[in-house]
Amino acid sequence: MEAVRGAIVVKSLGASVLVLLVLALASCGTSEMKSVDGGVSVGREPAGVASPTGSGEDLAQSSEGAVSVTEDPAALGDFGRKIVKTADLGLRSEDVRKSAALAQQAATTAGGTVLSSQVNRSGDSVTADLVLSVPSEEFERVLDELRGLGQKVTTDSISGQDVTEEYVDLQSRERNLRATEESLLRLYDRAGNVEEALSIQRELTTVRGEIELVQGRIKYLDQRSAYSQITLHIQPVTSPPPPQPSWDPGDIVARAWDASLSVLQVMATAIISALVFGWWLAPVLVGILLWWRRRNKSPRPAATES
Repeated sequence: MEAVRGAIVVKSLGASVLVLLVLALASCGTSEMKSVDGGVSVGREPAGVASPTGSGEDLAQSSEGAVSVTEDPAALGDFGRKIVKTADLGLRSEDVRKSAALAQQAATTAGGTVLSSQVNRSGDSVTADLVLSVPSEEFERVLDELRGLGQKVTTDSISGQDVTEEYVDLQSRERNLRATEESLLRLYDRAGNVEEALSIQRELTTVRGEIELVQGRIKYLDQRSAYSQITLHIQPVTSPPPPQPSWDPGDIVARAWDASLSVLQVMATAIISALVFGWWLAPVLVGILLWWRRRNKSPRPAATES
């Protein structure tokens, strides 16, 4: 009986130590992200992690790997501002196709690429729409070169988005998630049973998924800040019509001559159409004509002599 009571007491103490270890690990594994302006945002904390031992030495070791470390952007040596630049440029050119080809050449020469290129033709008018991606350090130079491709600049707007604060926050969160991952890996190596190992494995899967999302966003911001986007619209040059004199005898004669030709053309068209369309009436008309002539040539009665 005493042995049973002793076993119960040992199990109760072991459960209490296990609960304290989970709470301590969750508190130490909490990630903090310090933003550029000094604000603090609290990240996720691992839950459901159990340690196979209850010793203070293991608790200290598991807590050490989950300590979050944040850095101030000003303390980063060669850290630069992350600016996403975009431009919208409109031109009028005498040769739209040539200007579009030169714009593509300017982007590729600067180390960029052509994201899209479309040339539209409506009657005698040709327009072109291009989207160019160029390195950010060549952004201003390429814009100046594109402005010189047309006779007139109709639209010229530049905008930029500073994503430095978001970038620093993402880097800090990635470091904290990495520290949490290392702590979970140490606990996984010391798991005492299958249930604890599965619980830690689920937490590892969740943390690694968040790390991949953060890394994807960081990669996107790196790409968008390293290359700037230029949207280019090219339209043809429209020349105003020459002024017309108020009264021009030559113009009046020309218009009268054109009108007379139009009337003659209409009359000739009507006559030709009537002849072609009424060919089947010719036999009927010929028959009527022959009957009328035969009737007029019939012998008249002779006059009696007195």
